[in-house]
Amino acid sequence: MRTILLSFSLLYMAQALAEHPTIRLMTQQQAPYNMEDERGRQSGLALDAVRCAMQRMGRTVQFQFVPWVRAQNTVKAGQADGFFPASQNSERDSYATISATVAPQQWRWYLLSSSQADPLDADFRSHYKVGAYLGSNMMQWLKQSGYMIYAAPYNHEQLLRMLLAGRVEAVLASDLAMQEAIQKSGAENRIRSTLQQDKPMGLYFSHQFLAHESSDFLPAFNRELASCRKPSSAAGIAPSGNAASRGG
Repeated sequence: MRTILLSFSLLYMAQALAEHPTIRLMTQQQAPYNMEDERGRQSGLALDAVRCAMQRMGRTVQFQFVPWVRAQNTVKAGQADGFFPASQNSERDSYATISATVAPQQWRWYLLSSSQADPLDADFRSHYKVGAYLGSNMMQWLKQSGYMIYAAPYNHEQLLRMLLAGRVEAVLASDLAMQEAIQKSGAENRIRSTLQQDKPMGLYFSHQFLAHESSDFLPAFNRELASCRKPSSAAGIAPSGNAASRGG
């Protein structure tokens, strides 16, 4: 009898797995949004919200940490189901659909406190050397907008070091991630920031993945996400006079 019950249990589990396979999501190491420590423990403002929503939906999910360009290319190639956290742009829209907000984000310009430059001035883009991290929506926007790009490192920590070293005069970055980097380096008094725009981030699910799910999958995920998101607060980096108050 026990053998029969075990067989039925294994059959049920196999059927459930076949109906709802594990969802594979790509992300990058970027505190405070998504983090993985040396023991493989995964957490973060965005990751915790996504995991919570998936659990509420009864779905299993696997998070894989890779460089950001690879994360997007893996989904584009159909080798993973989604990537996050990411802000919307038309290139990503061509192969994936973005969810509701998983984490807040502001695009902010970061400059040395001693700099007199105004990133919102009409002449700024043609007179100042700037940077953003590789594969980011910010980098694509800088290219499309005609800025003088002199730095494209892999992460915010490298971007900050380039700014402090004077290799660029301003960088466009995700506010919470850059503030983590600034605090870690103890450079709070050396940096000021100016708001460019609010740019909240979602989870991009590939069109291929959504085609195999029910039409209610994304609306259901968005509903659960709203209940799972936690409010965030960022430590202040001195804004310039042009910066707006806090609204990736």
